[in-house]
Amino acid sequence: QAKILVAESEENNLDDTQWHRWYKCSLCEQDYHGVVSCALGWACWKTYLGRPEADWTRWCAMGQLGRGLLASEHYEDALSVREATLSMMR
Repeated sequence: QAKILVAESEENNLDDTQWHRWYKCSLCEQDYHGVVSCALGWACWKTYLGRPEADWTRWCAMGQLGRGLLASEHYEDALSVREATLSMMR
């Protein structure tokens, strides 16, 4: 699923209006959870990593990564991502 979403976002020129694809299944419309949420969080982060630090999509990608890490119970990593996000927003 993560590889498909990354390919779609690159193919569609990173269409920022489709942000829900990183957290919600397009078939059943349920939120992803657990390790799937974590994998998609990493894929989202890798997709938008090249954007400038002030770009809102990069902030959202970091938030998505943090939520994915929380969903898969990687609490210390999630905290580090949240702290980095807050630092970047200052």
